[in-house]
Amino acid sequence: MIVWLFFQRDSDDLDVISAELVKMVALTVLVCVGFSIWTQVLISKHPNETMGILLFTILAALGAAYGLSSFPRAAILPLAILGLPMAIRLLFMSNATTSGIGISLLLVILLLMRLLHTHSLALSELVTSRLAVAKEHNRAISAEVAALKRADQDALTGLANRAKIFREMQSHMSQGPSSGGGSVVAICDLDGFKAANDTFGHAAGDAILQAFATRLSEAFSDKAIVARTGGDEFAVFWRDGLAKQEIAEIGYKICAMASTPIEWEGKSLNIGASCGMTEAGPICSSVSEFLRQADSALYRAKASGRGVWRLYDRKMLALDKHRAALEKMLVDRKAQMEMTVQFQPIICLASGQVVCCEALARWNNEELGIIPPCDFISVAEQLGVIEGLNEVLLQKAITAVRPWPSELRLSFNLSAIQVSQEGSAARLLDLLEKSSFSPYSVQFEVTETAFLADTARARRELQKLKDAGCIIALDDFGAGYASVSYLRDLVFDVVKLDGSLTTDIQHCERSRRILLGLIELCHASGAKCVAEHVETKEQLSLIRAMGCDFAQGYHVGRPASGITIFGMAPDCTALPTRQAG
Repeated sequence: MIVWLFFQRDSDDLDVISAELVKMVALTVLVCVGFSIWTQVLISKHPNETMGILLFTILAALGAAYGLSSFPRAAILPLAILGLPMAIRLLFMSNATTSGIGISLLLVILLLMRLLHTHSLALSELVTSRLAVAKEHNRAISAEVAALKRADQDALTGLANRAKIFREMQSHMSQGPSSGGGSVVAICDLDGFKAANDTFGHAAGDAILQAFATRLSEAFSDKAIVARTGGDEFAVFWRDGLAKQEIAEIGYKICAMASTPIEWEGKSLNIGASCGMTEAGPICSSVSEFLRQADSALYRAKASGRGVWRLYDRKMLALDKHRAALEKMLVDRKAQMEMTVQFQPIICLASGQVVCCEALARWNNEELGIIPPCDFISVAEQLGVIEGLNEVLLQKAITAVRPWPSELRLSFNLSAIQVSQEGSAARLLDLLEKSSFSPYSVQFEVTETAFLADTARARRELQKLKDAGCIIALDDFGAGYASVSYLRDLVFDVVKLDGSLTTDIQHCERSRRILLGLIELCHASGAKCVAEHVETKEQLSLIRAMGCDFAQGYHVGRPASGITIFGMAPDCTALPTRQAG
């Protein structure tokens, strides 16, 4: 009792509990051995007091066993050390009564010891099963925590993932007035990541993502949630908003931190970042709209060049609404009914006669007014409706040119996406056949982008058109990334030189030399060439002197709905033709 009251302390530590139990067993053994020896000595010295000594000894053994019954292994010790020696001694006394008492006592002690042993086994099994259940419960909790962590965490970078940051926005996004103060989100993706990943492999790509994630986390995680939302795209969310000056500083900071080279296996990996930001305010009604605005700002940042950031504003909102309206009309085919076709003449510089007219799409909508082709063509391509739109426009162009003399060709632009699709040539030729329009009267214009996605397929489709009798023209050569290899590997009948090449030939000797070189290059490849954007008489004289074959531009003729204004003469033989058969 002294040990229990003054020395033992409650503990949840299994090692401490185990040590305390060992101490209890040792103390029990020590006390019982001492008591047992003492009782045997007393019986030897005072045989007449045997029954009294027996009574006190057995009571002590039973009392100790009962007191230790919660620890059955220790409870057996008083019975074994105190009770058994006493029972055995009584068993071998000469008195029959004491021998009978010894036998009875021995049986009772053995039964109690068996009962305690059984209780010990049951208790051990109970504790073991409880521990197993607790262990399984802890494992399940750990697995659940790990699963929740994986569900909310990007495995590669350790940042929050898209689901996590979206939930945070749903719970904590606050809208502010038009003057600012609402939550802010920045979405950025890495410029040049794909090139580095393709060149050095996925390990290098992973290193770039991890390094940039670390930079974002170190810069903003104390006040914002930083997440990797997929691929090379990251997002940072400030639930409490930012001051206008801070927004600008952070936009520049994100772009700047990506421009620092990332060291990987002895190589310096150079990337950049474009960033779109938006502030939750009156024009932001939901989390989805919040993210859409940031994505829109990012799109415009990337369109502005590498390492640029943009903040979403009402001007962007107006542009987005305009685009949404375009998409709706293009998808429900209202645009196809409203669009018309105008024609711009291409003249032969040798004869001065019109040899070809390029069909140009025009769209005048009641709500949106005049919509430039550069606006709706790209949207139609992204929506995947450009092929159907082009076929409708080609049909309208064919209908308009039926009264024209047979010598005059129709020039029609094909979308790069359309040319890169399997079977596009067959569909175009089928349309010409159904319209009873000769392929020999059609010139199809394609830009270099038609070959960037799938050169082999574009080559096959264009060759089918060429074999059927169509003239194939490479449009806007000299702009963008047009390669001389196109002239070497692909057979074009006509090459249209980009208008930027003729802009300042009147005043710049270097520009004249470049244009002359390209004209000679086209002739060397076996193609005729057309100078675009000829705006003045002087430009026309210069390109004629350089040996250019054809000219197109406002000085030659503006786009119009009919051909009568062109003053066409019957001699239109300057463009190479193919006769059927």
